[in-house]
Amino acid sequence: MEQVNNKEVVTVQRILLLLVGLLLLTVSYRMRYRVVNLILGSPAIRSLAISSLLNIPYVKDKLLGQVFRYS
Repeated sequence: MEQVNNKEVVTVQRILLLLVGLLLLTVSYRMRYRVVNLILGSPAIRSLAISSLLNIPYVKDKLLGQVFRYS
């Protein structure tokens, strides 16, 4: 039986880890709207996300500026 070099095993593991990472990234990118809709489907999480976003001054100014622009 042939012995496998430890460096070869580490290299194969890194390649497999990279491939799995790329696969997860691709799947999550393609399903991003489903994930966001699933997360924001809960009223408690949705209100927490909105209140957190409105605590950022730039986002608050832009959003409120667009909402009250035509009044």
